[in-house]
Amino acid sequence: MPGDMLFATRDGTPISRNTFRTCVWRPAVRASGIDFDVRVHGLRHAHASWLLAGGSDLKSVMDRMGHAQITTTQKYLDALPDRRPTQARRPPAHPRAHPGEGPRRPAPVNEEQS
Repeated sequence: MPGDMLFATRDGTPISRNTFRTCVWRPAVRASGIDFDVRVHGLRHAHASWLLAGGSDLKSVMDRMGHAQITTTQKYLDALPDRRPTQARRPPAHPRAHPGEGPRRPAPVNEEQS
């Protein structure tokens, strides 16, 4: 529908990938202070991998990613340290995280103090 695009030209048509990359993406990455290469496709891949690492099933990730074939989604399993998609796991730590540092788990609740 017209007006539903997040990034459009003044005429309301989609901007090109090159225009998005040079006018939107690169300035945003530069302004963020990130000092390593970040690409949109890398974020897409990380998103799918983290969904699977968090216990999402292949079919729901396939639908979310818009894949026509389940084999395309299965390729994201290669990025996981433990390749069993049905077992809930912690998402992998960011590559720039300090050794042993990763997503934090909530502290256990002490039943005696409740």
